[in-house]
Amino acid sequence: MVQVIHRPLNAVASTVPMVQKAGRLLFPLAIALAVTGSGLLVFFALVSALLL
Repeated sequence: MVQVIHRPLNAVASTVPMVQKAGRLLFPLAIALAVTGSGLLVFFALVSALLL
């Protein structure tokens, strides 16, 4: 007996909202990480310039 696996026809339709939700969560986190990282680089550059 051969097992038949049926894939849902709306797999793409159910994936799109999940990707949009993940993007809504990850996009602000990526911006915050970039701002924090650049701020740390500027801070340490200023500290090293003043101390050296």
